[in-house]
Amino acid sequence: MPPSHIAIALGTALLWGFGFVTSKYGADHMPPLFFLALRFALMALMLLWFVRPPSGRWLAVSLFALTMGAGHFGLFYVALNIGVEASTAAIIWITQVPLSALMAALILRERPGWLAVVGIAIAFGGAVLLVGEPRHTGNAMGIALMFGSSIAWAVANVQVKRLTDISPLALNGWMSAISALLLFPLSFALEEGQIASLLQPDWRLHGSLVYQVVGSTLLAYWAWYYLLAHNKVATVAGFMLLVPVVGVIFGVFILGDPITWQTLVGGAIIVSGVALIVLKRAPEPAIKAR
Repeated sequence: MPPSHIAIALGTALLWGFGFVTSKYGADHMPPLFFLALRFALMALMLLWFVRPPSGRWLAVSLFALTMGAGHFGLFYVALNIGVEASTAAIIWITQVPLSALMAALILRERPGWLAVVGIAIAFGGAVLLVGEPRHTGNAMGIALMFGSSIAWAVANVQVKRLTDISPLALNGWMSAISALLLFPLSFALEEGQIASLLQPDWRLHGSLVYQVVGSTLLAYWAWYYLLAHNKVATVAGFMLLVPVVGVIFGVFILGDPITWQTLVGGAIIVSGVALIVLKRAPEPAIKAR
């Protein structure tokens, strides 16, 4: 990989890692489903001018939006809203890789190699150590929702396998549009104070929303697909191991998240396990942003 591509890969990891901070701030200062619906609505408005409708594939794309948009992202933002820290979310986020490997083995009958099996076991061992920390056991619902978010992402990866006839840009655009249509009524049915939160003069809140659309999605995914087009998939995928590290660093130094030995050791074990999976057999690029 040339130095310029290494710089782009590092920049992408920084963009996604900082996305945990802006997601946390948005979920804490605006009803989380409403914040997410706005994010998807803005994404759709920016993308749908450039893509074609998925003719004959509306049901499959709608089911993908239900899993990825309402399922994965919805659970993720609600978990942040009820107390899961940005640094913890960044670590749990990477468990999507072993969960995807398991889902592919169960549903797609893709047999993982022995190294991947060891990596899955190591990653889940680290997750057990992480969530066993007292401050996390006191927020069992938030941690459960965050892991549920990872499971939904793994299911969505299986769905993506069956949507390869649709370009990533089109899939992102229509997933965003359908997700927004699902999340706006869900937010107004379950949450309150949406308009007041949107109108409050908080530049950090509105900046977080803009960052989620422009930084975490448009810029990061342009860079990701550019790197995939010019480098080996395994080489590019290896850089995703930096995302939770960056997320933890930003969470600790910007949001003041506590850092404990369980967080450090559990996170290191999870990343080590994921490295065995990713570097042996790189996963499919996800249609997902932080």
